[in-house]
Formats: sequence, structure tokens, C-alpha cells
Amino acid sequence: MNLHRKLAVIPFQERAFVEGTLEQIGDEWIFFDEINEEAFDLGELSVELEVFLKGMWMKGIIIDNSLLYIENDFHYFKDGDRIRYKKNLTHSFKKLIEELSEESYMSFVETLNSLSYSLYDCVFCNNFLDLLQMRQAKEGMNVIIFDNEEQICVVQHYFSRHSDNKIEDRFEFALSDGKRIIGSFIS
Repeated sequence: MNLHRKLAVIPFQERAFVEGTLEQIGDEWIFFDEINEEAFDLGELSVELEVFLKGMWMKGIIIDNSLLYIENDFHYFKDGDRIRYKKNLTHSFKKLIEELSEESYMSFVETLNSLSYSLYDCVFCNNFLDLLQMRQAKEGMNVIIFDNEEQICVVQHYFSRHSDNKIEDRFEFALSDGKRIIGSFIS
């Protein structure tokens, strides 16, 4: 299962979006991130945005700096529009997700979510597995760090991949409050 399908299997993840409001200053549209209290020029954001209209989030594509194309319609930005865009996962974390079997991935995400973390809380991923692509046998450990704004979770991912298609994944979740969970998957 590729990355897009894996992310679609679990469509709702806490903190997957950066939300804020738009304000026109001169000829520029400025996005104000409410949580991090930062401001960005609208042109610096993702081309795909969602705007809150009629009580729901509607996905669209920016046509120019003042226009959003939404399902055969156009929305002209106005001061105070609530918009959001999806956070990006780090390149190394995306590559790691792609390497996991469907069962390992699902269990990993379910455990992560049960600890009140989201895939989009990933702040660091050391993907050693990706560096071993040219080897027949791949063994080692990855380190992934998550921050849900309340505490930190460090995940050690021990992996083993062999030419006989034997795949082993073991995840050790350690939270900053001392709580730990270990899960192993063999296929």
C-alpha cells in the first residue's frame, strides 16, 4: 500500500492542519497562524487550502493571491476568512511509512493515536532503513520523535528485512512521563 493510500486509510489525525485567518495588508494577503502566533504571506502556503464556509471546511486550490477555486466555483478571499492547510510530513518519515507493511502501519498509528499523538506531531525522524535500500538484508533502528504540545514521545523502531520476504518491526514508545509501550510485528 503506497503512502497516499496509507494516509487515506486513517483520514482523521489530530493536529493535521495549521489553522488561521486571512487579513489583507496593502496588496498582500497575510495568513495568521493562531497557535504559533506567526504570520505568512499567502503565497508561501500550500497551493491547496481549505476555507471555512457555510459551517464546513471546503477544499480548494489557490488560483491567484485573492481567489480560491472550490468545486466548480470561486471564492474571493476577504478579511477574516478562516483557512487551514495540511501540515507536511518530513521526507524521512514519509519514506518510513511507505516501508511498513499494512499491518505494522495500522498498529503503529493506532498505538500512536491511543497515546494522544498524531502522525502530524512528528518533529524528527531518523530513517536508517531508507539508507539501506541497496542491501539484501536490512537490520537496524529508526528514531522518531513526536510532540503533541503536552509531552514528547520517542519511538524506537527496530526493523529486520531479509531476502526471504521475512519482515520484522518492533516499536518501543516512550513518553516523557515514563509510560512505555512495546509492539512487535512479524510477517
